[in-house]
Amino acid sequence: MEAFQKEHNLPLPPTDKVLFLKQVQHELDETRQEAEVAYTLDKEIDPIPDSAYNDTLVLLETLCNYELPTPEVSWAEDGSFSIGWYLDEGTITMGIYGDDLVIYNAFFEEKRQFEGICALSDTPMLSGFLKMLTNILM
Repeated sequence: MEAFQKEHNLPLPPTDKVLFLKQVQHELDETRQEAEVAYTLDKEIDPIPDSAYNDTLVLLETLCNYELPTPEVSWAEDGSFSIGWYLDEGTITMGIYGDDLVIYNAFFEEKRQFEGICALSDTPMLSGFLKMLTNILM
């Protein structure tokens, strides 16, 4: 595992799923607060709905079942959260808007890329993407 961390420079998740969830929920809460402050300063930014927060939390809980590096959590001006892994050779992101959909993108060089949309509640489809993600990142 150390070789992976050095090679990709991504933080590995704690082995304790409860600790992992607490860490990512804390990051999600901080990100949400940052987005709310930005919205109060600039009303042209869309506020992040509670449903986007809840959907993101469900997705983060789902990630606990996979041995993935800890993702970065960020927000966008369109009222969404983004969960991502940023590698030297590519980028993987998942956008969550609060409509029960996960929009995912992975870009590696010009020839290796995929993108899609699946319902957060579509466990087989989401599981397939997360297994593919595990293969890429691990």
